[in-house]
Amino acid sequence: MANGTTTESAGIFGFIRDFHNKTILFRVGDWIFVTYGFVAATAFMIGYSTALWYGQVVGLDPLSLAPFFLFFMIPSILLVSRLTSIMLEWRELFRSPLQTLVKPGYMLQGGVFGGILATWVYASVTGSPILPVLDALGFLMPLGEGICRLGCYVYGCCWGKPTESSFGVAYTSPHAKVVRCRPELRGVKIHPAQMYALMAHLIQFTIFYALLPYKMFDGMFAGLYLITHPIIRVIHERFRQDDRGKLIGRWTHTNLYSGIQVLLGVVCITVGAAVGNNLPVDMQVRFVDTMTTSALIPYIVGTWIVAAMAFGLHYKNVGSWVSQGEK
Repeated sequence: MANGTTTESAGIFGFIRDFHNKTILFRVGDWIFVTYGFVAATAFMIGYSTALWYGQVVGLDPLSLAPFFLFFMIPSILLVSRLTSIMLEWRELFRSPLQTLVKPGYMLQGGVFGGILATWVYASVTGSPILPVLDALGFLMPLGEGICRLGCYVYGCCWGKPTESSFGVAYTSPHAKVVRCRPELRGVKIHPAQMYALMAHLIQFTIFYALLPYKMFDGMFAGLYLITHPIIRVIHERFRQDDRGKLIGRWTHTNLYSGIQVLLGVVCITVGAAVGNNLPVDMQVRFVDTMTTSALIPYIVGTWIVAAMAFGLHYKNVGSWVSQGEK
């Protein structure tokens, strides 16, 4: 074909088969917008809307939650997830500080801690109960993370180990992170670990949704998420090959953060069950009504824009925020 696309990859099915190699969505001059940015922004928007819907379901005011989530929660999530991502490369930070700092990258578990920190500050300042807001975060996270893993898949981060399985995929795009970081894996079949995570988190969300009418106490979903997420991570890492930040022996940053998450989850469930507060659940509140509330639409759209800018924009080369960054 004239544009260099082979017959095998032509058409919608070809596009789907080769989706993991569609790293770049479009370019504007020296600026590059990666497909990951679009997917991650959509994940943030849907997750954000789900949290507002959950708040409305349990009787919280979504108009009060919306500005907190957009102007305080999301910046905290981005900041802490960025800091924990840099910590994965702390040795490289000392060797090449500028190049390490200007490489785009976020660690999801850092985002979890950032969200918890922001919620604690919000509850302390406003006097609002912390557990219902944490429940909203715990409820949205499996859905948001599941969608976001599709972005990881097309960006080529969080890649899997080589495999002979029929499920294996081969990255050939020079822009994919796996190819940039591990050139020897170009064209090699590897586990689509990101898609395994997507399926696991969608199942996790489905279970949470089924449990929603039977919520027993405030803090239940926060606790369930913080405990079950590390279990998924530990299983998931059996298929992953990207660097998780070595600590001691086989222990990684992910293992450490997973342990902290479990402890926090136990605290949420223990405190929630002991206190016994349980905001009533109104399943008559529809998700579409929350998303289409005129006063909430600017916040929902704003969330998409902020996430798209944070995860999608690169300068001159994929994998860089400035011209001196990684090529």
